[in-house]
Amino acid sequence: MKMNMKRAICFLLVLAMTLSFAACGKKEGAKLKNAEDMTFDIESDGQPAGDDNQAGENGSAGGDNAGATTSNGNGGAAAGQSGSNTAGSSKNLDDLSWKELLAQMPSNLRGTTIRVASWNPIKDVTGAQRVIDNFTKQTGIKVKWEQINYEQYDEQIAAYINGGNAPDLFRYQHCTPSKMSMAQDLKTATGQDFKGNIWDKSTRDLYTINGKTYGINLANTFNMQPMVVHYSQATIENNNMEDPYVLWKKGQWTYDKFKSMCADFRQKTGQGGWMTSYRVDILSMRGLQLITFDGKKYVNATKKSDILLGLQEACNNYKKEICTSTMREHKYLENGQYLFFTDNIIGSRRTDFHFSTLKANGDLRCVPIPAEKGKTYYQPMHESEAYGVPKGAKNPKAVYYFLRYYLDANNYDAETFFVNDQALEVYKWCISQKNKYHLYDFYAGLPTFVKEGTAAQAKTELDKVNNLVEAEVKEWNKTIAKFK
Repeated sequence: MKMNMKRAICFLLVLAMTLSFAACGKKEGAKLKNAEDMTFDIESDGQPAGDDNQAGENGSAGGDNAGATTSNGNGGAAAGQSGSNTAGSSKNLDDLSWKELLAQMPSNLRGTTIRVASWNPIKDVTGAQRVIDNFTKQTGIKVKWEQINYEQYDEQIAAYINGGNAPDLFRYQHCTPSKMSMAQDLKTATGQDFKGNIWDKSTRDLYTINGKTYGINLANTFNMQPMVVHYSQATIENNNMEDPYVLWKKGQWTYDKFKSMCADFRQKTGQGGWMTSYRVDILSMRGLQLITFDGKKYVNATKKSDILLGLQEACNNYKKEICTSTMREHKYLENGQYLFFTDNIIGSRRTDFHFSTLKANGDLRCVPIPAEKGKTYYQPMHESEAYGVPKGAKNPKAVYYFLRYYLDANNYDAETFFVNDQALEVYKWCISQKNKYHLYDFYAGLPTFVKEGTAAQAKTELDKVNNLVEAEVKEWNKTIAKFK
């Protein structure tokens, strides 16, 4: 079987996450480049390739966390089908606790193996190896975690599919039609529709095309990446500044307050107050994307007035030197050379290597992205963390059980997963927000302009990329038109 890759027009560095330090390990400060989106025409019917991965052995049904329940009382595993776990069952597995789910799991899944593909090693998620070991003890389902190079991730997944060796589950790098074109819709693959309240609605909506869902995440999980503001407590205290955490708890953590603190820091130290992960930062483009999805098709949003205003705001932040001219230089937050760092909360994970000195000193803090007075609050989500079933997966029925257990926050130790209780509090608050938006496109062609240009030039620059965006939109819509 062949893999045909149609190169779409260069425009978006799809999903700001592609440049994520945590995800791809790229050198910090590397020059941004446009990426080509690829549509994968997989020659596969999307169905399991027989029963060669099914064994009839009985596995251990014990385990450490068999009775764990989630914050909504459903154990992060909740269910719906009894007995054979067929798609036609009238019950919904999402309504069962993990213990109940385990009791009705089809016996023929015991002794099988589920292959999981990701670009990160399993140790990247603190405590995940223990969770997987417990999952195997309780279900009898073995887990093979396969790490794939980030830069060749999509090509390798597609090659596996076309070679008849597809994994059973893969983690999405970001949400684009080309990524979803490699996946089956979840109900066809697993027999479950993943529409229960235990699943994250914003993720489900993002990965749903024509009523079929191609990616999902659990609502009660630590495996999401909300964007936050990191800072050093010592730097705040050494400069006699107000603590952002205290301001947040008082309801006074606003975008205006954030900028005024950056300006004060600039005046006191001569340093820029704030460093970003992306040149066109989420703080000036709150809730805005160049491409949007209306539930049926992708739409070019470059003509919206808010986009222009956001770009002008970004230019002004650089001109006023509120924002630094460099980005992703984590070490400078540690030595007090700037005040804030905006990025995803993975920086506040115990095992993540960023901000190591601040973590060792117990000095790393974070707060949510500041609100803007009088406007709707949007919680940006980094990398749109989601999981899908590739076409040709041999053991898709085991996927539901694995996701229910692997993603359940109650199966992890929160005290070791996050650097401190404050980070855990901020994380829970961020993922609880109703208006979450996922960054699946990037402002290609604009980063250098924003750093060097002026607000007056913003419209001209935006007009320059309009045709590129329009071409990308057409390509994306052409791809999803092929979805059945």
